[in-house]
Amino acid sequence: LQRLSALTPDWDWSACAVIAQKWKYLEPLRAWCEMNAVPVQMANERIPNFWRLRETQALCAWLRGPEARSLVDDAALRDWLARQRPGPWIELLSEAVEEHELETGGTQTPVEHFMEWLAEWGREARRRQRGLLLVTAHRAKGLEFDHVVVLDGGWRGTNRDEDADASRRLYYVAMTRARKTLALMHFRDGRNTGGGSFPEGGGTSRAPRIGEKRAIYQVANAPPHPLPPVLEREAGTLRRPPASLPPADPALRIRHRRLAMKDVDLGFAGRKRAGDSLHRAIADLAPGDPLTLRANGGRWELFNRANTRVGRLAKGFAIPPGMRCHSATVLAIATWNRESSEPQYQNSVKCDSWEVVVPEVRFVAHDAGT
Repeated sequence: LQRLSALTPDWDWSACAVIAQKWKYLEPLRAWCEMNAVPVQMANERIPNFWRLRETQALCAWLRGPEARSLVDDAALRDWLARQRPGPWIELLSEAVEEHELETGGTQTPVEHFMEWLAEWGREARRRQRGLLLVTAHRAKGLEFDHVVVLDGGWRGTNRDEDADASRRLYYVAMTRARKTLALMHFRDGRNTGGGSFPEGGGTSRAPRIGEKRAIYQVANAPPHPLPPVLEREAGTLRRPPASLPPADPALRIRHRRLAMKDVDLGFAGRKRAGDSLHRAIADLAPGDPLTLRANGGRWELFNRANTRVGRLAKGFAIPPGMRCHSATVLAIATWNRESSEPQYQNSVKCDSWEVVVPEVRFVAHDAGT
C-alpha cells in the first residue's frame, strides 16, 4: 500500500482496507500504523459523539452568544475555526463547514437550520471511514474498497456449528471487497497459526471479480503453489518474491484502544462545584495531551501531567487480561450536563454542565519491557 501510495498522486488511505480472519491479527498492524504516521481506523471503533465534543459545543455557543446572528455566514465560520486551538476535532469541524458551503453554494442559512444540519452531519461522520480501515471478513460484508490486503492467519479454522466450506466462503468475501487491487498475504515459514492462507474445500470455479479488470495480486512470502488454480490462470495475477521481514519492533506489541463515553465516569467532574480547580484542570487539556492511569479502590483514575486527577473510568472498564497500561493520552474532551444524567445521580450533581475526559489507552503484555 505504501508503494501504491507513492505512485498515486491522489492517494486516499480511506479507500483502502486490510482484512483479517480475526481482530487479533490486525492489532499489530494498528500499532505499526501508529508508529509510521499512517492514518488508521479499527472497524470496531468510532470517533466520540460528535455533538458532545467540546469543539462542537463551543461553535454552537458562539453562534448563540453575544455576537448571535440569525443567519450563518460560512466565511465567518471559517474565521472562527482559524482562531481556535488546532486539533483533530477542529479539523473535523472544518470538513463540516466546507461541505456545508458546497451544499448551500455559499448562501446564508438560518442558524437553527445550520445546527440541525451539523448534528446530522456529525451522525454520518461517525460512520465514515477515516484512514486505512482494519476490519475482519465478517465485518467487511457489504463494503467495498479500491485497494484491499487480506492477511494470513486462521482461515482454515471453522466453528463447531459451521460446515467445512465456511472458511473458504469467508475468504472469498474478503477477496471480493476490492475494486482495483487485491493483495493476498501468506507466511511460508510456519508462523501462520491458522494453517495456511488459502482455505481448503470446495469453493468457486471462477475468479472473484475485482472491478472491471479482475486484477489479483499475490504478495509476500508466497510458497510455490498457494493460489487456487482458478487464480493461477488469471492474466492479472502478479506473484511477488518472498519478502525479507525485519525483526519485529517491540512497539508492535502495544495494543491501542480508543475509549468511548460509555467507558468513562460521565458524572465525575459534575460532582464538583463550578469554581472547583478540577474544572480548570480539564479546561487546560487538549487532544493528544499525556495522561496517567492509576487504580484506586477497584476503579481506574486519570491524572494530567501535573499529577492532578482529571477523570475516572467506568466501573465496567477492565484492562485486557495479561496486559498492563503502557501509556494514555487525551482522545477528546466531551461535554455533559445535569439533564443528561441518570435520575439516580441527580442529587450528587453540583453544577449544570461540565467536561469529560475521554482517553486513548495503550496496553502492553505484563512480560514486555518498558
